[in-house]
Amino acid sequence: MCRLILALIFLTTPLGANPVDGVYDGFDCTAPVSDQRVTVQGDRLIYYESSCRLTDPQTVEGWEGATLYWANCRGEGQDWRERTLLMTRMGGDLIVVGDGWAERYAPCLNQQQGAD
Repeated sequence: MCRLILALIFLTTPLGANPVDGVYDGFDCTAPVSDQRVTVQGDRLIYYESSCRLTDPQTVEGWEGATLYWANCRGEGQDWRERTLLMTRMGGDLIVVGDGWAERYAPCLNQQQGAD
C-alpha cells in the first residue's frame, strides 16, 4: 500500500528541472524581444504569446536526448493539446517537433530565464 501511495505521489508531482532548461531563439538572441524565442523551464515551454505545460514524458528509444510529451497549451485566447517532442543536438540547439512542424532554436547563453 505504501508503495502505491509513493508511486501516485511521484506520478502527480510536476516535473523538476529539465535537462534542456534555458532560453533559446530561432534567429537572434541579442534582440530584446523576439517572437522566435522559447524558454524551457522545468515542465513549461514559454513562447512569445503562449505557454505549454509538458506532461507524460516518454523517452524515445534509440534517440538520445529526445523526450516525447503531451503539451497542454494556452495562448492568444485559446487552449489546445498536442504531442511535442523536445530534443537537443550537438552544439546545444533545441529541436521542438509537433504534428507537421519542427523548429530549431539556438541556446541564448546570456539570457536569464523568467517565469511568465
